[in-house]
Amino acid sequence: MAFSFIHISDIHLGRAFSNLSTYSFDESIKSLYENAVEVAFNNFINFAIEKNIDFVLISGDTFDNTAQDFKSKLILKEGLKKLDLAGIKVFLICGNHDPILAYNKITFNFDENSNIKIVGINTPEYGQFEVNDFAIIHAFSYKENHIKENPLQYFERAKANDKFNIGLLHCDLNADKASPYFPVSTTELNEFNYDYWALGHIHIPSDNEKIGYAGTIQGRNTKEIGAHGFKYIVVENNNIVQNILIPIDVIRYENFEINITQAEESTTAFDLILQNITSFIETEQNKNYKLLLLKVILTGSIGFYSELTQSFFDTLNERIKENFNNLLYVSEIINNTQPKINTNVLKEDDGISGEIYRTITEENATMAVNTSLEEFKNILNHCNFSDSELNELKEKITKKVKDKCLNLANNVYYNEERMEK
Repeated sequence: MAFSFIHISDIHLGRAFSNLSTYSFDESIKSLYENAVEVAFNNFINFAIEKNIDFVLISGDTFDNTAQDFKSKLILKEGLKKLDLAGIKVFLICGNHDPILAYNKITFNFDENSNIKIVGINTPEYGQFEVNDFAIIHAFSYKENHIKENPLQYFERAKANDKFNIGLLHCDLNADKASPYFPVSTTELNEFNYDYWALGHIHIPSDNEKIGYAGTIQGRNTKEIGAHGFKYIVVENNNIVQNILIPIDVIRYENFEINITQAEESTTAFDLILQNITSFIETEQNKNYKLLLLKVILTGSIGFYSELTQSFFDTLNERIKENFNNLLYVSEIINNTQPKINTNVLKEDDGISGEIYRTITEENATMAVNTSLEEFKNILNHCNFSDSELNELKEKITKKVKDKCLNLANNVYYNEERMEK
């Protein structure tokens, strides 16, 4: 027996993109953002119908919150209706962003005989569903935003039969037990002997063939990098023979590291960066997107460290826009380069350059940064920094202080050396 299904999750209808105000987009790009999720969702619907998929699994967080806007409700309802009319069965569970109470039973009034099963709305909140005598779906929906019970108590272990068993669950796989989004281990899931676990909650798709996250269908910020879409799975004789990610995202975020050590000075570094970005775009796979937002991370040890000023980066950004016709934007340029210095010489130098180097390479720099941040503690608290964000800020400031001082020490030393000659 052969059949196919789609595993899709974390659609988050109604969620906004992050940090849009930092980009100078023209109107056509703004339109891309406004319609990106709807276009991606319709790409999924069209694929399912064209491929004549047997069933679809939606593993939670279809809406971003319990109070959806009209457009989000309309997008989902119209999409589900198309699948229903095509004879494609759908099993949708509620996650922590869209618990059962988020769904209006009048709006989503699919009766119990339709192909659409919204678990907890037109079915019980947990249960088993047979699909055409060849598969069994074990599913559970969140009643509220946080789980207060163990959903696995409602899941039955797979029985010795010829059916393909699937667990449909929104959870935090292998997470800390304090997580309010049902932390569960791979070992616990394996004990059920299911042929596939269709999980939701994590926005990056996983590679595991049998216990997997589909990820979100459209990245909304610079942390959700790479291709996004849904899992297309083909089964033959109860074995998964195909499990691939089908990218449907309209806007994509990527990180790209460029080592510029080989550049001799700033203009050659400028050209090297542009060449690397061009090669990246030409060789990248899954280029179905309409817009790429690229975080460029510069690394390497360079002698022209002090020349990488704001003017350098502003000009680089302008040139990128010109070269790629507004289809590529640089979301951020992170300068992780370091001054090229002779540490052995500076360490032994008895002048001011040596003093700067020895001071900054000791713990004094970190202590100075911590002291400064302590003075601004009240301001930082008003900014609602988390501990990890505050530590990240400290690291960035410390690195910048060290790099500038190392560069200063290096310049002072070599200027002194030239004057002596």
